[in-house]
Amino acid sequence: MKILTCKQVAELIQAKPSTIYAWAEQSLIPSFKVNGLLRFDEAEVLAWLTRCKEGRNSWYNGSIQTRSSRKGGRKQHGAL
Repeated sequence: MKILTCKQVAELIQAKPSTIYAWAEQSLIPSFKVNGLLRFDEAEVLAWLTRCKEGRNSWYNGSIQTRSSRKGGRKQHGAL
């Protein structure tokens, strides 16, 4: 198992470290803490990236907005 820091994950996916911290806080990216330090399992992050690419992450799919049947209306994907 290879453990990555927030900075390393940010470099890997070309995002800001603050974005990675926010995603981890919201449980949008797999992470864990070791003595209060945020860390990431490289294999889990790579699997998460694959799911994102394939559109299988529920948070990703659920955040897509689509047009409703009403003219000009917007609704959340999957909303009633």
